[in-house]
Amino acid sequence: MAAAALWVSADVAAAHGVGGRLDLPVPLWQLAWAASFAVAASFVALGMFWDTPKFRAAAAGRVLPGPFQAACRVQATVVRTLGLLALAVLLYAGLAGNTNPSVNIAPVAVYIIFWVGLQVVSVLVGDVWLHLSPFTTIADGSARAWARLRSRPQEAERADGSPAGGISGNSARPPGPAARERSEQEREARPQRPVSAANKSRDHSDCERGAGNHWWATASVFGFVWLELAFHDSTGIRVLGACLAAYTVALLAGAAAFGRGWLRDAEGFGVLFTKLSAMAPLHREGGALRLRAPLAGLAALPVKRGSVAFILVVLGSTTFDGFTRSSVWLDVAAQRTGWELTAVNTVGLVFVIFAVFVLYRAAIAGMAAITGDTERELADAFAPSLMPIAAAYTVAHYFSYLLWEGRQIIAHISDPFGRGWDLFGTATYLVDYTAISTDTIAWTQTAAIAAGHVLAVAVAHDRAVERWPRRLAMRSQYPMLAVMICYTVIGLLLLLGA
Repeated sequence: MAAAALWVSADVAAAHGVGGRLDLPVPLWQLAWAASFAVAASFVALGMFWDTPKFRAAAAGRVLPGPFQAACRVQATVVRTLGLLALAVLLYAGLAGNTNPSVNIAPVAVYIIFWVGLQVVSVLVGDVWLHLSPFTTIADGSARAWARLRSRPQEAERADGSPAGGISGNSARPPGPAARERSEQEREARPQRPVSAANKSRDHSDCERGAGNHWWATASVFGFVWLELAFHDSTGIRVLGACLAAYTVALLAGAAAFGRGWLRDAEGFGVLFTKLSAMAPLHREGGALRLRAPLAGLAALPVKRGSVAFILVVLGSTTFDGFTRSSVWLDVAAQRTGWELTAVNTVGLVFVIFAVFVLYRAAIAGMAAITGDTERELADAFAPSLMPIAAAYTVAHYFSYLLWEGRQIIAHISDPFGRGWDLFGTATYLVDYTAISTDTIAWTQTAAIAAGHVLAVAVAHDRAVERWPRRLAMRSQYPMLAVMICYTVIGLLLLLGA
């Protein structure tokens, strides 16, 4: 894995995932059979006891009491400030800090705390990136400043929920952040019309009518995973600094040209965290903090042009990360360095993403043959069912990475630029790598793989019984079940370094 170069100590870097099948007290083939059986058994149980859709009705949730709302508003203000501070620190660390990756905060903060940590947080507690994003905060602040300079009062957003103008405010006066956030949350969480046998194209038509698309987000996330997993100097401090600066400028320029609604759809990390947060029990709608059943938000998750490709890029990149630790890939990449290594990694990354795409489209083609619906329509409708797998792969592949290497951030916050400082007295903090056994980590990661696929089957089943009569809904999911089992086995093989 390219990101393993992050650490001077190679043996510590190898702790990104479990070391191999010997970390588990049972043979790998038994584990694969057991996980596959769990997925198949869940499918049978769902068919017997889950005959009506449940997630869409639960997607809105219920409003939490007033004290929670007040705490949420305070939290929003605090995390906005933290987001701006973090961006400033990382930009300086990348552009002017010590170039030694082991003493600079940038690699740990970007590849572990941000990329992995925020995915986990989004699944557990909701869309914190909505407030934490420094790009959104800067865009909002720029819009307000421009309005004051032009002596124009703030104006509410249009009735369709889109921002009244970009940073430049050349089309209309921009709204305040509260109005923008409220209308965007209402638009994102707006329930779709129920599916009926007489109108099976509803999901696809809603997608076509949805504002914006996720192609920019897909490109930006692919660029990030390429940098992490394929580029030969992924932990180069100046490389990270230049990429972060370029990404910031591109986003703010896009927001200025196309409006802040474009930023919500085009900022790849924001799109990912929003999709993951649809599984969380907490969400915001209409400016209010709400509690809902886990996974329920996936039923109301908007699917726009490019959303399917976006999800498959995320899923495929994590799969490739596991593949790079297999004996097959180690033989391919051995002795390769520099741009030759980058080229080989790039081909491998694209190939694995394409393979994940082919498996998903095979399931969709089989489903279309059974139901008579179009493949494009079904691909959009069932794309949210892949999100539990994406979350599970993040936990499975990066759990030990976050648990062990992520704690190095404690030392880095006292000396973020590698100047020899000790601002908070934590510069000498050392991670205890023996605190949790490898068996515990291995079982946690393996359980995540199995649980993620079981939950994905549940989400797909709920969508199926919402669209079709019970018997047809069950038959429609046979191809998806086969692909889910295939994903399970492949995920376990790659996780355990087979």
